[in-house]
Amino acid sequence: MDSERILQQVEPSLRPQAKVFLQEQQQKPSLSFLLRALLFVGALFGAVLLIIASSLHLFFTHFWPRGVIFLVAGWVLLHRWRDDGSSKALFLRQLGGLFALGGQILIGLELARWLGYKYRWLEITVLAGVSYPLFRSFFNRFFWCALAVSLCCYKVIDLLVLGVNGCGVMSLVLFAAGAWMFIKRRFTFYPLAYALLWGCAWVGGVDAFAHWKEEVLNGINIVLAVFVGGYLYKVLADNKQRWLGVAAGAICAFVLNWPSVLALAAVYLGHRLRESLLEWAGMAALVCGLTVFYFSLEMSLTLKSVFLIGPGLLMLWARSAYAK
Repeated sequence: MDSERILQQVEPSLRPQAKVFLQEQQQKPSLSFLLRALLFVGALFGAVLLIIASSLHLFFTHFWPRGVIFLVAGWVLLHRWRDDGSSKALFLRQLGGLFALGGQILIGLELARWLGYKYRWLEITVLAGVSYPLFRSFFNRFFWCALAVSLCCYKVIDLLVLGVNGCGVMSLVLFAAGAWMFIKRRFTFYPLAYALLWGCAWVGGVDAFAHWKEEVLNGINIVLAVFVGGYLYKVLADNKQRWLGVAAGAICAFVLNWPSVLALAAVYLGHRLRESLLEWAGMAALVCGLTVFYFSLEMSLTLKSVFLIGPGLLMLWARSAYAK
């Protein structure tokens, strides 16, 4: 995407800062993917060897001293070396990010020793909240947020003994929160948004495997069908084929399982916002959702095929009608 199209999607008050940022990015020398990969492998081996070597010292009998040292060292490297496009800066920033990640893991292990397994969800959530503003690495933020969201969702499911509809409601809330951050272009919270979508997919997977031998159509599909139909009714206000699109979308949302419907919504959201990572993640989730849906239906192979082929043909028919 060119700079002008990117700036059009940014709020008018933030466009001057965004323009300066894009100009700085364009002036940086580009490194090949192979060189980046080799530098990362070198940084990974260096970080792992140093973390292992630190455990041999008699002073470090606990995890937390090593964790604090590597955390501070990673923070210093990340803030000392700017991303100017050079291989040296990239290597040191990669090394700093791995140091920081290793330090957080060591601190997490020490907290787990103190708090025990029962409060693991609280420990990871606090660690994610503290590390989020300190480290700007997308992977670092996503890793801890995704882990915290997964553990918190598991705690809620286990504590409240949620069934199919309860897991579906939780997934809808997680998906809505993540989608809101994408729609509002909260770039700082994009790692958290992806973590919320990961939590949505994780809850869907847990629910699907827990009810593997049950038909997964439930009340959540009715809610999604209403939302999808209402959205299409609003979007297609000036189109003569409005009701065809509304019917096609509502029927597909009702027939398919809700993880697949939310995956389709993620693909559509990524396409509209031109977020390729979100679009590809939604496609992967859609394949997984349809696979689980196929094996979870207690029906004959013929009916299973109809459940998958029918919505596909309906969408193709609606698409051909709008293309005319």
